[in-house]
Amino acid sequence: MATELKEAEVTRVVHDVNLLLSNGAPRPASLTDKVHEGTAVRTGADSRAELTFIDKTLTRLGSNTVFTFGEGARTFDLASGAFLMQVPKNSGGAKINMAAAATAAITGTTVMGEYNDGAYIKFIVLEGIARVCSNKKNMDDCVEVHAGEMVEFHVGDKISSVERVDLAKILNSALLIIDFPPLPSISLIVAEIQQQEKENGVGQGPGVTVVTDPTGIDDQDQSASVKEAEA
Repeated sequence: MATELKEAEVTRVVHDVNLLLSNGAPRPASLTDKVHEGTAVRTGADSRAELTFIDKTLTRLGSNTVFTFGEGARTFDLASGAFLMQVPKNSGGAKINMAAAATAAITGTTVMGEYNDGAYIKFIVLEGIARVCSNKKNMDDCVEVHAGEMVEFHVGDKISSVERVDLAKILNSALLIIDFPPLPSISLIVAEIQQQEKENGVGQGPGVTVVTDPTGIDDQDQSASVKEAEA
């Protein structure tokens, strides 16, 4: 299974999407293009892309994103921007490096992540479980993130406590979901939403974070965190 994540097919292109080849000049991405190990995918403003692997692992990229196939067969690097990844159950899983500041290990899971320079690193689990670790030297800082939860922290900081998010709001507003065909894991996400509704109602009590669109677009807390970092 590991070799199957060395190549993906471009299955959706919205506006400005380019392939940054390791041994050639950047070129516009087209549907059915093959993306290989060592190649980066870069999206422009108000642009999105989707990549599909042989094992049906799905990766969607938000605007102003640079996402690279890493050196490992199931390793990826997010330099900036936002992504959604859905890894099928019983596959080999995947590892995502976010801005060289955090690493997320996922398997049989649907997740979203975001990093923009000067802003928070964000990582959200829509269904399943993931393990997120800070890459700060001399610091053993890892947390498990379950469905309906998020961690956010600045580069170099310890990972914040795990926060709850409103999965229903994300499902109905995040551009990496509503601008694409239904996710293969949609039934699992809906089951998690129903579970949240049984647990006192998400978004109605103190300590509940409501994330409406973790893609860098219309995301007020990301904008605020950048201003805070610049102050």
